Amino acid sequence: MSVSAIVAEAGLNRSSFYAHFDTTGSLAVYVLEQALRAISEQDVQVRLVGRATGRDASRIVLGHIVDQVDSQRGELLAVFGSAEGGAATARFGRQLADNIAYYFQRLRFAPTRPPGELATTAVFLGHGLAAAIVDRLTAAAPCPREELIEILVGLVPSWVDASVPR
Repeated sequence: MSVSAIVAEAGLNRSSFYAHFDTTGSLAVYVLEQALRAISEQDVQVRLVGRATGRDASRIVLGHIVDQVDSQRGELLAVFGSAEGGAATARFGRQLADNIAYYFQRLRFAPTRPPGELATTAVFLGHGLAAAIVDRLTAAAPCPREELIEILVGLVPSWVDASVPR
């Protein structure tokens, strides 16, 4: 995907693009970050209203994240498979960790878990999920979607899947 194609589709000029993004890769990561925010908020709502709980809710949110990455596969592969891939993976992990920390606050885990545990779990899950997704994205023989989701669900601490504290 070229800057020229993006600005032509958006009806903008190149300087408008570069006022916000350094590369098409930074745009692809931004689109992913925005989708992750929406996915996280959806998950919070699903859990708060009880439409899905426990491991089922984790499967749903992780499936949405994997699907979002798959829908942007070409653009994200160009980013994560490039020289800037390490920095992009770290940024992706930080965004996931921030989303998870926010999620813990929204689901009211803060009063029931020590702050250090919440912070460390958010970082562990965020960066681990980012690394697993980037590995799947760049692997010659990627882990099948359902298998990856089951592996990831198994790594979520059991207290995250417990009943939502009220």
